[in-house]
Amino acid sequence: MTNFNFFASEISSTPVDGIWTLGFSDPSQEIYLLVQRDVDNVMGQSGLNIHYVEFQDQSKACYGGIERIQILRDAVRFRLSEAGADRIGISEIVVSFTLSKPALGAMSEALAHIVEHGRVEVL
Repeated sequence: MTNFNFFASEISSTPVDGIWTLGFSDPSQEIYLLVQRDVDNVMGQSGLNIHYVEFQDQSKACYGGIERIQILRDAVRFRLSEAGADRIGISEIVVSFTLSKPALGAMSEALAHIVEHGRVEVL
């Protein structure tokens, strides 16, 4: 498997219709990474109240595919599980960015809500 790095010029961490949503994108390269979690199982689907990850399009997506997230001052590293890497075709995605401390805190908080406890590490 391979790794993929990109610079996100746009980051959104706004909940959408009861779903925690965090998106990283570079519109000039048409690259995006989306992670989500159904806050209160509003979708009502048993077994799907875990995180969801989508990279570049819906054909590269899965539920529960993130093994570990490491948050740095200017980047976030997503290490995918074996099943997630098989589905998406990449074992690690590193997204770099420029964020203020409050925006970095908001992004970190969103990731802590989206991905299951113990998988997010702030370095």
